[in-house]
Amino acid sequence: MVTRRDVILSGGMAVAAAGAFAFTPRRELNLLGDKQLDKLVPLKIGSWSQQPSSAFVLPKTEGSLSDRLYNQLLTRLYQSDQMVPVMLVMAYGATQNDQLQLHRPEVCYTAVGFQIVGSAAASVELAPGAVLPVRELAAKSDSRIEPILYWTRIGDDLPTDGRQQRSMKLAQSMRGYIPDGILVRISTVAEPSPEVFAQLGVFARELLMSIAPANRQALIGRPLAQQLNTAAQDGAATKAP
Repeated sequence: MVTRRDVILSGGMAVAAAGAFAFTPRRELNLLGDKQLDKLVPLKIGSWSQQPSSAFVLPKTEGSLSDRLYNQLLTRLYQSDQMVPVMLVMAYGATQNDQLQLHRPEVCYTAVGFQIVGSAAASVELAPGAVLPVRELAAKSDSRIEPILYWTRIGDDLPTDGRQQRSMKLAQSMRGYIPDGILVRISTVAEPSPEVFAQLGVFARELLMSIAPANRQALIGRPLAQQLNTAAQDGAATKAP
């Protein structure tokens, strides 16, 4: 005999099961595809040219959780006669979930002995109507201080702090997506100042403009990439005779 209590319990379990199904990602969102970062990013970016270097603070070590998280890691030093030298790090993970998610620079710099002495959300205007949300950091050790400009992409979203990253990932999970993600970090060795961060912003803009329009979504997501591509096309049309 089925009692009222049985009906209530079975109904509760059905609701819980439906909720669990709703929160189970079912579709992968991979914006990099089978492309390789070292092929996607040119060796010359604006007035900067790539030079050999090994002076990087890296977001992964062999055999660690980070090593499992990141499928690709790109590290390059770019130098310019007119601008500050730039250390570029890109760390890409094909899967972003509760166990595997991008480590923000605040975490990996602190882990190797740096102190974060400045942090603020900022933005870089890539073109009219196309603005990239970024975070500016200052990380200090006994031997050097690094001004850092970085952004993270989780699927199509561009969170500027850990709280946003978690909430955006949850929202994507509710929509049934398992997104990929990338960290793009640009830094130099200098006293932090508005002028230095402005030069890092120039590099960020030149970096994205140097990449083929079809590949920009891998770094900044589809909506912003479309805005940038449209603005660039409009600008080229305006300059045409």
